[in-house]
Amino acid sequence: MKPNPQIVDTKEIPSVKIQLIPRDEIPSLTHIEIGGKTHHLGVLKDFRKHPRLASFLPEQARLSISWTSLKPGEVLSVHEHPTASMIIVCEGEGEIIGDCNQSLKAGDIAAIPPNNKHGFIGRGKKGFWGLSIQFEGLGLYEDREAPRVQFLKCPPKDFDYFLQQQEIYKNSYRQSDLLKLLETPFIQDPLVQDRLLEVLNSWANWFQRIIFARAAMGGKLKFQESAEDHIREEIGHNKNLLMARNNKPIQIWDPILEAAASWFYEQMLSGTDEECTVLVHFVLEASGEIFHTEAAKIFPHIEHFQEHGIDDNKHFEMGCSLLKQTIGLDFNNFEKILQQGWRMMEILCNRMAYIAKYGTEIKQDEDITEKAA
Repeated sequence: MKPNPQIVDTKEIPSVKIQLIPRDEIPSLTHIEIGGKTHHLGVLKDFRKHPRLASFLPEQARLSISWTSLKPGEVLSVHEHPTASMIIVCEGEGEIIGDCNQSLKAGDIAAIPPNNKHGFIGRGKKGFWGLSIQFEGLGLYEDREAPRVQFLKCPPKDFDYFLQQQEIYKNSYRQSDLLKLLETPFIQDPLVQDRLLEVLNSWANWFQRIIFARAAMGGKLKFQESAEDHIREEIGHNKNLLMARNNKPIQIWDPILEAAASWFYEQMLSGTDEECTVLVHFVLEASGEIFHTEAAKIFPHIEHFQEHGIDDNKHFEMGCSLLKQTIGLDFNNFEKILQQGWRMMEILCNRMAYIAKYGTEIKQDEDITEKAA
């Protein structure tokens, strides 16, 4: 039997870095003339027409090509290998981690030189499918008894590791349907704006219930005092948004919104002080800072968004301070609750975006779960 791949822990940083090449950067060829006749090609993008890809691809190669896929939240741990590799994202969303930390979407190419540390995480609604290509020698896992891969030692799960995971989820959230909506022409439609403000007002009402439930359940003194301080700074913000909407009643009711919002509420009733802190400060406040900062550009006349863009970061730091002072934290459990919280927030925000664009009516043949998630 050949040895299994070793676990290594090297600190050497390669001089050649991983490159990410969006599909849109590769020149397109749409037609070609042969024998005086024009032939339509649709869109053809030759990798060698892009200067960085042309310099990366060897002139002579023994290709190894594999499909690769990760489900949402599924992780391929950080590793390295002695051969250049290319990952072409064909469908879905993901994230590359290691020496390079960046979101990936369909059409993106990760050009990975030899010995660069890298791994991948599935993101979005379905994770991603991609092509893994190596240009010389055997494929990475072609010989299963002697893979050409060395997995790195996992970093210790301490507070710094937890913050790194937080940044990964924040980057993924920036690709949510709600954030994307703010960048599209849809958001200029007054009806879309009205529906968006209405569902945001509904969520603001839920948020008030969530933070009150957290304080009402009591707990360790420092967590209780922090929860009460948080209420004093947040109380009435839902009513401020209502007034910005000229006190229009909230008429939208949606089962997916209610289910996702009530999940956070239920966690306040059953979770530990530490778990509630993670959900409120690391998920709700951190996502709020990202969204409100962008929404303030669309609604400059509504002070609610201006204030929250600033306050939410302060409230995130409030949660950080609480956890840093706590001894004996279970970071394995924190990693789980953090993942669950961000996933529920993604469902909530994607549904908000859908309702803002199309309303709550659902066609008979529409997949409700797909549109929500």
